[in-house]
Amino acid sequence: MTDYKLHSIFVNSVSAASDPIRYIQKFLDKKYSSQIKRYAKARSLEEFEQLWSEALESGDVAGAFWAIVTNPHIDNNLLQRVTGEVHMLSHISGASTRNDIKVVGKLRAQKQMANEAHSKTTSSMAAQLRQKESDIRSLNKEIRYYKAQMKALEIEKQKLDIIEKEGGLAQLKNLGKQLEVTALRAQQAEQHSSGLEIKLKQFAQNNEHLQQELVIHRAEKQAVESTLNRLLSDHCNKSCELSETEECPLRNLTGLNILYVGGRASQCSFFRALVEQCHGAFLYHDGGKEESQSKLNSLLAQADAVLCPTDCVSHDAYYRVKRHCESQTKQLIMIPHASLSSFTKGLEEVMI
Repeated sequence: MTDYKLHSIFVNSVSAASDPIRYIQKFLDKKYSSQIKRYAKARSLEEFEQLWSEALESGDVAGAFWAIVTNPHIDNNLLQRVTGEVHMLSHISGASTRNDIKVVGKLRAQKQMANEAHSKTTSSMAAQLRQKESDIRSLNKEIRYYKAQMKALEIEKQKLDIIEKEGGLAQLKNLGKQLEVTALRAQQAEQHSSGLEIKLKQFAQNNEHLQQELVIHRAEKQAVESTLNRLLSDHCNKSCELSETEECPLRNLTGLNILYVGGRASQCSFFRALVEQCHGAFLYHDGGKEESQSKLNSLLAQADAVLCPTDCVSHDAYYRVKRHCESQTKQLIMIPHASLSSFTKGLEEVMI
């Protein structure tokens, strides 16, 4: 059955005196016994109103509502007020749930885009790594070949030394010409070998750079998948007993202002949704493309932490942000790319 059908069955069951209503009465009295005892001690209207106001502030409304509607000393005016406030709370909860569903839909689409982009990047980098490794193997093979040639030249030189000692002038002249040709070849081989060694070093450096980029992309993918999986979890869309506690797995920015400088404005709606889901406030400046520098100074003053993409921010905006964060001891996080995955990884580094 759906939740609505079950709700309807219970409401119809308790509309008249019956066995179900006695069981339900007993169950709810036991469940909210502590609240019933608190309200039983109250006698004046002011005491009841004070207890109800405390329940609204703490968010523990269910038990307080049951204690009030079952208390024989409750005034009808107060009962109508309490019933109306509970009714309006249900509307507020429904509106909040609809907004959460919209944000979750956007985040699902962004997660799909991030996964596709990471898959393409990983495949491209893996192909480049395989090509570099193939080139390195070829270069090593050529180096071994030229080393063998150098060794053969040494043997020929030793033979020439023997001929010189034995006095074979004609052979010596002939070998001298061969030696000149061989020396020229050896020089060319040595130059070629030096060039190959330089290329080998360049390939090794490029390989190391690609490895570092791959590590960064994997860390960004892990961060965005972890965050999005937690945000998209059904459990987080409902009331959770760990919410707003230190044990909550979802990053809690506790109201911090997160300023994003540079990047692309089209991505900011998703960044804002992510920051607000983590209980923070999102601020944005395009780095001076269209917005004034005076606005950047104003936003920097409001920010608690600043994120900048290194691949999409002007030099002027970067140095302004850096000087401000150093002078005000604010956290500045430089992220490698203007992407959702890099922003998510950078957001995890924000210190609370």
